[in-house]
Amino acid sequence: MTALLAILRFSLRQQAKRLIVGALLLLLTLAAGAGLMASAGYLIAGAGLAGLGLIAFNTLVPSSGIRLFALLRPFGRYGERLVTHDATLRLLSALRVSIFRGLMASGAKQRHGLMLNRLSSDVDALDGLTIRIAGPLAAALLATLLAAVALGLLSVTLMLAILAPALLLGLLLPLLLGFRARKDARRRVVALDALRVRLIDLDRGRTELALAGRLGQATSHVIDAADRASETDRRLARQEAGIRFVAGLGGQVSIALAALAGAPLLAQGIIDGPLFGLIVLGAFTAAELGAPIRAAALDLGRMAVAGRRIAPLMLDDDRLADDGVPKMPCPGTTADLDFDAVRFAYAGDRPPVLGGLSLSIPEGRRVAIIGPSGCGKSTVAGLASGLLHPTEGTVRIGGAGLVRPGLAANGLRVGLLSQETRLFSGSIADNLRLGRPDATDGDLMEACQTAGFTPVLARLEAGLASRLGDGGSGLSGGERRRLALARLLVAKPDVFVLDEPTEGLDEESAAMVLAGLDHVTRGATVVLVTHLHREARLADAIWRLGPDGSLEASAARGEATFEALQKGLR
Repeated sequence: MTALLAILRFSLRQQAKRLIVGALLLLLTLAAGAGLMASAGYLIAGAGLAGLGLIAFNTLVPSSGIRLFALLRPFGRYGERLVTHDATLRLLSALRVSIFRGLMASGAKQRHGLMLNRLSSDVDALDGLTIRIAGPLAAALLATLLAAVALGLLSVTLMLAILAPALLLGLLLPLLLGFRARKDARRRVVALDALRVRLIDLDRGRTELALAGRLGQATSHVIDAADRASETDRRLARQEAGIRFVAGLGGQVSIALAALAGAPLLAQGIIDGPLFGLIVLGAFTAAELGAPIRAAALDLGRMAVAGRRIAPLMLDDDRLADDGVPKMPCPGTTADLDFDAVRFAYAGDRPPVLGGLSLSIPEGRRVAIIGPSGCGKSTVAGLASGLLHPTEGTVRIGGAGLVRPGLAANGLRVGLLSQETRLFSGSIADNLRLGRPDATDGDLMEACQTAGFTPVLARLEAGLASRLGDGGSGLSGGERRRLALARLLVAKPDVFVLDEPTEGLDEESAAMVLAGLDHVTRGATVVLVTHLHREARLADAIWRLGPDGSLEASAARGEATFEALQKGLR
């Protein structure tokens, strides 16, 4: 439950006002429902007694109350749904961003399927945490408190007779039963995950499995996972039926005890006949206090599993602020890049890629890093950008360590242009604003001009508003790379990390990208990982890594060694 509490704290930091308003609107809805039932009981009892000539009864007051509560209930319900669903959708969006940052900041290699599962199904499992558990629980407790005060003014015995069964059998016991069912809920999640993975593996590898004679075995594994999921579904269905029975029993007990406890008060003249009818029919609504929570009680196990998976990955702006990261660089900070005895290995049992690399790139220098395949060039780029964390040693930007990908503790920012262009489904403007959401259209057009992307925009009717498919489909490879460069220019980082930025591009497209880079990185700190001669020409110096990841040779532009180092490039 600790993980769920951490997610609740995150939710309150993000959407406290909307969640509080939603809980108050739910409280209004519950109160209106109780008032509607109570007013109806008051009117029916009073009108019946008046018809027998036993009392004089004014039907105007309860009739007006019925109309009032009949209007308040649907409007309260609509407002509560509108506010809480809006808050929930905003929370899920913020939670996905937080988890994505955490995955990136972890520096660990993550399987794409695992990342997708964390960002989709695990987050979706938590959509009821605030809207069906926390909010309704707060509203139910407040409504119970108000009802306890109102009934306690008449009789403490009457208050306990109505509220105790509703709380014990209608709220607390269903929550306990749901908590006990968390083991089956976890088994269901695990079974569904196994079913999904095995089904995908069967679909993708059916040809190879058939040739190897193992298609039947793989199919049986899928069926086994489906059977386990079905069995847990049946157990959860039985437990849900038990929860509903207990809750229904609590409501009936509340009604019966309301009549038994109210009868002596009626006989003693403490309450009259219409008020007795109000109390008995009002007790019908006591069972409704925990109805939203009972519906989600069995989801507690699924929420707990999802919470334990994603809580360690959460990383948000509030946490960064607590770590003392300024939003802007400190005055006088220079964008130097320093590696101090950096060792890195992708796994503990594998040999290190870098065995104690130390280097320093002063602000304003453009350094190309070359070397044989597997020597650790791309690892240097990952460490410099914060996507990887050193096994030993430190990486500093302007004297400060990296607190998350692309951001140092002193506020200096690092921009990465990798050989794999990562674009997303959405408009071109959306992709350009990923690193700087407040950029204006003028900023975007200026960056596109520098990156040589404006000819592409000119042939698109919607310009910056043109939509791209998944992975930037709709653009050629060179156009995607130029768009990625423009996105980097929009972000305006203090340090540029370029990992083979023109790999796979034709000469014309590569020339456009390199011309844009040459223009924008003059006077900036640049790390350029390359094995191409055309890219190395941008550099002020060339450093060569040896096969063991150590700095083997270096030369500044103009030195004879500079030309010699370029001879090994393509």
